[in-house]
Amino acid sequence: MKSLVVHELLGRTVSLFGEKEIVSGTRRLTYRDFHERTCRLASSLKRLGIKKGTVVGVLDANTHRYLELHYALSMVGAVIHTLNFRLPGEDLVYTMVHAGDEWICLSDLFIQSVSPVVSRFKNWIIMSDDETLKIQGAEQCLSHEDLVRDGEFLDGQEKIEENDIYSIFYTTGTTGRPKGIRYRHRDILLGSLQLCHHLALHQTGGRIESSDVLMPLIPFFHIHGWGTVFFGPYMGSKMVLPGRATPSEQVELMKREGVTWLNMVPTQLHMLLEIEDFGNVKIVTGGSALPTGLARRALSRGVRYSLIYGGSDQLGASISVAPEGMTLGTEYSEVWELLRTRMRPIPMVDISIRDEGGNQLPHDGKTIGEIWVSSPWLPEGYYNDPERSREAYPPKHPGWFKTGDLGSFSPDGWLSVADRQKDAVKSGGEWIMTTVLEAILSEHPKVSIAAVIPVPDERWGERPLAIIKPRETVSETELRSFMEEKVLEGRIARFWIPDRFVLVEDIPITSAGKLNKELLRRSYR
Repeated sequence: MKSLVVHELLGRTVSLFGEKEIVSGTRRLTYRDFHERTCRLASSLKRLGIKKGTVVGVLDANTHRYLELHYALSMVGAVIHTLNFRLPGEDLVYTMVHAGDEWICLSDLFIQSVSPVVSRFKNWIIMSDDETLKIQGAEQCLSHEDLVRDGEFLDGQEKIEENDIYSIFYTTGTTGRPKGIRYRHRDILLGSLQLCHHLALHQTGGRIESSDVLMPLIPFFHIHGWGTVFFGPYMGSKMVLPGRATPSEQVELMKREGVTWLNMVPTQLHMLLEIEDFGNVKIVTGGSALPTGLARRALSRGVRYSLIYGGSDQLGASISVAPEGMTLGTEYSEVWELLRTRMRPIPMVDISIRDEGGNQLPHDGKTIGEIWVSSPWLPEGYYNDPERSREAYPPKHPGWFKTGDLGSFSPDGWLSVADRQKDAVKSGGEWIMTTVLEAILSEHPKVSIAAVIPVPDERWGERPLAIIKPRETVSETELRSFMEEKVLEGRIARFWIPDRFVLVEDIPITSAGKLNKELLRRSYR
């Protein structure tokens, strides 16, 4: 690679790993095939007038066509806008307008869902095996496969610089409108490849090797599948793209294709563990805390894990690894508890614990404050959103991002994330960490999913409320007694025990697969 430009990855991949496969639905492509299709697609996109700076929205699941667009749009210098199909319709359209999408590449899976807004966007490209498929009412509607077939096989299209904007994507918008984040080519590659290097360097449950078969379950709209779009080809790994496969279909894919490494949020892991023959793989999970009960279940089924911490506004910041001198066993033990709760910053990331005034707090492993992050790929702020940019990327502290998470940092470099600042309970002036309570409740054999939220209290300011989706019938008395046992074991203080336990049939999740605490707070306020 001459520079940190996304599509330059493919030259190395084709020369060293040209016959490795990308599996997507019924399609099997070698990296050599993939490279040719990508070049032909880029040629056609250029002919359509898509050029440096053109913003192109892509609405698709994890498929080979989506992967092709990541590299073809890089070749012409366009900005890929990875559209979040889990956003409410109004928020999705807001992101398309706010980003300035000039073209929309749309999977046939989502044609019906965009019908109300077809007239608002002029140019559409349909991603489907059916090349005759059209969008009713669209001014211009082309076929992805036609563009691939009719393009010229030209390797290298435009002069692209590593400081050019490569992509834009949006936060999930659980508190207000989604916020846009733009990344340059160098930023997205540095952040993604350092994540890969961290996983390859250390002893950890999600350790990655070039021989691994990767199946990204994190959607490409979320930080490009946590960087797998880039480090999969970088390593020359066989990639299995699941599209809109159900959990059962994902397990069948894993067995058929020999998948050994996946990424997913804890809710996805929970769904997969409901399928009996799922196991013997490595995973990287994050986006929310990994409850103790879920971690134990995963390990008992042969699933080894690492926890990743980061987000759209900062990319990856840290990943859990085993301390030196400790080995990974096959049963839940101290080392697996550390992999569930403590993380090392990935290379080139700095972490600081600060108070509300931005002053650094002691890095003693005990003092809790807000986690601040700095890295070479950190954005300068949110796109066209100066007010919220100043809040999260404070001008008085250039190069730092205020995460809104509470945690501690040890003198020897271990990060422990306690809770989201807005999710933690401030009871009588003392913090109660909802993630700790959720982890303990998850250990109860009759609990499937637990969510704990703060609710107003006249005496204490706030108190914790536990919302439980049971695995089988369980009473509030049983749950309270269980928590009392944890007090006697010294795991929590008695005042941490929730005042109420509410049993529900289901718990809502966000578009990123996390527990939707914002909706729960509104519902139980």
